[in-house]
Amino acid sequence: MQPIMSSPNVERIGMALRTAFLANKTRPLEWRYTQLKAIKKMIAENQSDICQALKKDLGKCESESSLSEINLVLSECDLAISNLEKWTKTKKVYTPVRLQPSSSQIIKEPLGVVLIMSPWNYPVNLAVIPLIGAVAAGNCAFIKLSPHSLNVSTLLHGLVEKYLDRECIAIDFGDVAVAQALLQMQWDHIFFTGGVEIGRIVYQAAAKHLTPVTLELGGKNPCIIDKECNLKLAAKKIVWSKSYNSGQSCVAPDYLFIHKSQLDEFLELVKHFIHEFFGDDVQKSPFYSRLINKFHAERVSKLMAHGKVVIGGQVDIEDRFVSPTFMVDPDLNSPLMQEEVFGPLLPILTYENMSEVVQFVRSKPHALTLMLYSSSKTTQDYVFNNTQSGAALANEALLHFTSPYLPFGGVGHSGIGAYHGKLTFDLFTHKKACVRSSSMQILDLPVKYPPYTAFSDSVMTTALRTKW
Repeated sequence: MQPIMSSPNVERIGMALRTAFLANKTRPLEWRYTQLKAIKKMIAENQSDICQALKKDLGKCESESSLSEINLVLSECDLAISNLEKWTKTKKVYTPVRLQPSSSQIIKEPLGVVLIMSPWNYPVNLAVIPLIGAVAAGNCAFIKLSPHSLNVSTLLHGLVEKYLDRECIAIDFGDVAVAQALLQMQWDHIFFTGGVEIGRIVYQAAAKHLTPVTLELGGKNPCIIDKECNLKLAAKKIVWSKSYNSGQSCVAPDYLFIHKSQLDEFLELVKHFIHEFFGDDVQKSPFYSRLINKFHAERVSKLMAHGKVVIGGQVDIEDRFVSPTFMVDPDLNSPLMQEEVFGPLLPILTYENMSEVVQFVRSKPHALTLMLYSSSKTTQDYVFNNTQSGAALANEALLHFTSPYLPFGGVGHSGIGAYHGKLTFDLFTHKKACVRSSSMQILDLPVKYPPYTAFSDSVMTTALRTKW
């Protein structure tokens, strides 16, 4: 099957998914187990092809692909398979005296037919992990992949159609016209990962149908180095996190604050770790990724005009290569400091007091991730308690994304909703309140009904305000 390229095809597939859901095909646990195991098999049996496709699209080395794209997906599969029965189990809850004699339950049921729109920077992870939660919750799903990561999207398209239930799970990587056609349709949930501007478009389209959304966006993530810190460790982790996937990570540091007395030492450490990680020539290193296309290589290279490059700055547009680049004296009103960099470029600002850093961060839209390098618990608490972000990391970078036990998501400008692990299942699940009362006439208390009296009012008031 060729990628869907027309609105009528999109609508036809959407209607077919709706028909399958209304036929209750996805509700049985047996179907969910079968599909989850099929997803795991699909990834496990095609690891080599996935790594090759990622290498072609993003220049990823096998180690990066294995960690961030393959093993994380397999881990989420294992978690869902192991816990599916527990997650889907109807939950009994306390029944207040005013509802007696009755029983109260929360029933877990699927939302329906969901749309998953994934980006190109982690094209396997960010498409399949939401799918795992949607399938575990018993939904039908349409996955819209990015055409920019063409090799991965082409591969996933074929694998999903080969391994998974095509009546209940559809996939495509069409262009903007396909995305627009999808957004005109009514879904029971839209899960979007991408940039803020497209996120706004998705949100507006969803509002027309009152469709709930999860928006995994991004923004400018602050990275702060406190005077009291292990500066060598901070430099090592910052170089790694800004170079990982060539900086094309929504959780990567986007600008750095460092005390002015530490700047020179920090820059020397940065040079040391760039060389330690990638050798004499970063461009020739097998461990350094590429930008997704020439357009983004040009975009990132142009940002260098808005500050002073002190480390890096090498660019090869044809090779989609931009070296790890650190800059000082950035123009605060320029795109470098107003837009998400999404590349291996890190502008540095200096400070004298931590309070001015906190004030600066608070004046900006909420970030997806805030990173602080400090050995002081007092400073950690001060920064974390006086700023808002989707996640807050002390002396760490990126790795919170790998935990299925932590919510991953933004706040305000950086996103709506969170997922990973059980949270992904919950995201695609409707928790339905259920009360089962007795049909015996003798147990139906007459004080609930007119004509009301002082006595009936007193009984009902007591019942409503009684906690037991």
